[in-house]
Amino acid sequence: MNLLVRAAERLRARVEGTGTEDGSIVIVRNHDALVCPYERGVPLEAEFGGRIAQFVTGAPVEARVKVSMLFGAPLAGEPERSAAGAVINAVAGFFGFARNLRGCEIRDRPPCLRELTAGTAGRPVHLVGRSPLLEYAFADRLTDQPGEAGVILVLGHGLVTDDGMARIESAGPGTKVLLVGPSTGGTAALVDLPHWCPYGR
Repeated sequence: MNLLVRAAERLRARVEGTGTEDGSIVIVRNHDALVCPYERGVPLEAEFGGRIAQFVTGAPVEARVKVSMLFGAPLAGEPERSAAGAVINAVAGFFGFARNLRGCEIRDRPPCLRELTAGTAGRPVHLVGRSPLLEYAFADRLTDQPGEAGVILVLGHGLVTDDGMARIESAGPGTKVLLVGPSTGGTAALVDLPHWCPYGR
């Protein structure tokens, strides 16, 4: 099962009966948004209850949806998964399940990369989602094979693709799956996977 479907089902279990299901969320593109430097694509913003959350994707959509539309949906395509990621982030942020759901300030980028590099030191790294910055930072220990990785770093724009989901599923035993950046914050919190975005807003 893809991680976004799992996250949506966990979200359903947590919010069912609160009235949240009938809440409306507007998803819009914001090309001026300050986004995580690891992410690639178009920044979507979803607002729910005054909380704004981002999801950066290569398959952007704009829509007005109800939270309940997420529940039980197959999320079979990249646009649907991107919209789901934005909704999950906004609702998870509103309830406090996840906190860092927008890109950090420019001053915070160097320490973030230093800490991420140090925290994965000595382990082969596989990226789910293209990221020129991370490809450069991990050039000496980057592997194309998820089964050979000690750490799989999952970016939001990789998470929504069929290939990305397959790569996560093929993680070898003992491989750490780490969701990276604000786009993956809500999903990580709901499916109990570690998340890296120490300076996000």
